[in-house]
Amino acid sequence: MDAVHMSKIVYDANQIDPIGMQYTAEKQDNETAQSIASNESEEYEKQGHWSELPSLPLEKIYSFLSREDQVNMSLVCLKWSEGYSLPSVWKTFIFDLTESQLSMDTCPVMKFVQKYGSMFRHVKIYPECTGEKRLIKTWCRHFIAFLQILSSTSQLVSVEFRGLSCCLRYIDNPTYVNICTVIANFLGSQHHLKRVKFYRCNFRLNQGVKLLRKLIQNNGKSLTHLVLRGFVRYDPKGKEQNSNFTQILPTLADLPSLTTLNIDYTLIFEKMVSRQCTALQTVKSCQTLVLSKIILEYKDRMIKMEEFRGLTSTDWQLLKMLSPNLQVELIIGTGSQSRREMEFFIVPNMPVSRLEYRYGLLEADELFRHLLACKTNDHLISLDLLWNYTVQDLVSPFIPFLPACKKLKYLDISIRYPTNVIDLMEYWLDNRPEYLEKVNINIWNIEDDEDYTTLKNLTSEYVSRLELIGMNVKVEINYEVTES
Repeated sequence: MDAVHMSKIVYDANQIDPIGMQYTAEKQDNETAQSIASNESEEYEKQGHWSELPSLPLEKIYSFLSREDQVNMSLVCLKWSEGYSLPSVWKTFIFDLTESQLSMDTCPVMKFVQKYGSMFRHVKIYPECTGEKRLIKTWCRHFIAFLQILSSTSQLVSVEFRGLSCCLRYIDNPTYVNICTVIANFLGSQHHLKRVKFYRCNFRLNQGVKLLRKLIQNNGKSLTHLVLRGFVRYDPKGKEQNSNFTQILPTLADLPSLTTLNIDYTLIFEKMVSRQCTALQTVKSCQTLVLSKIILEYKDRMIKMEEFRGLTSTDWQLLKMLSPNLQVELIIGTGSQSRREMEFFIVPNMPVSRLEYRYGLLEADELFRHLLACKTNDHLISLDLLWNYTVQDLVSPFIPFLPACKKLKYLDISIRYPTNVIDLMEYWLDNRPEYLEKVNINIWNIEDDEDYTTLKNLTSEYVSRLELIGMNVKVEINYEVTES
């Protein structure tokens, strides 16, 4: 077919008219251009104008854009401007004022809040953290106005306060009290909150308890997720003042829909649980709760163990009766060599499904013996260990412990060099833990080139051999280059 077609356009070179040929070529080009333009026009008509996008695709496009790009998009045409006012565009709002916005006479963000605040459903609040008092003062003023607007116009589903402590520590006491009052009024105005998160706010204990009480009084039945990390700060000088907070502290029974509680080990947590357990002992029957996960963290640099009474094995037994599906994710950060902290926080009947033990100096065999004594191994699904010392013998402590952890799926080990991690990997070649799905090993504090190369080659070899028997092992070696 190609040969026949080509024969029609081959002429004798002497018979070609250059002018006629140029005219023919130009005519063909014009016809081609007109044809393409016509086709594009027809295709354009079929597709419609961008300005005529239906609401659903328009909402989808807006949802992928930053707030700045949304503003630019709204200026393109009337249809897109109308789309900017759709509820889905304002469903999630982040209150995060820039330094330039704080320096303006009139903050443009507050105009949006006044106009669209009733559409907000999910709000995140980030403070001004430069430490410049002028900007912090302005931010506090806008923050107060922001919450007051939401209190009168919005019914949120979720709210997150993050890092308020970097502002609260720079303001005077009247402003601090005013902010706490405004937050309390805001929480009192909401009646459908499902997720509430406080990170690094560090309220004084009494104010924190009042905020928590106000939140639960008005949203206790709807709350499903509650995060109180860095919610209150420890003040040893305020003990007498702090001793009265228990009387107004809510209990877990006040949160019948709560499934997840993420909280520091504080007096608030301890008293909430102990008061609940005391109440359980005084009644013959009670309504079970849907609470299925408590994420609990203790850091000895934040508050000392001696400040707590401690939760007993009986407390946890009663708590499991109240919440039959409860699992605890326990995070302990300590620099202590003593067993006292481990014995204080991990007790029998405590359903620890995930344990993260960080910066510990407690010997590995002592740690594992205590976990076995408390039967923590019966619940453990994930174990994350960061030892802040050199563990010369990794194999011996793991030999009796790992086989007893029938549910353990994930193991993370972070350890200082030198260590015999190769011996542990070799042990697994002959004694594969059938239940382990993933193992991560991090080795740090290596400063010698030769040691690094040798260890890198050996671990790579053993990782490959373990893969052949079905083990998923990853080894990361942090080589620290030192200047000569």
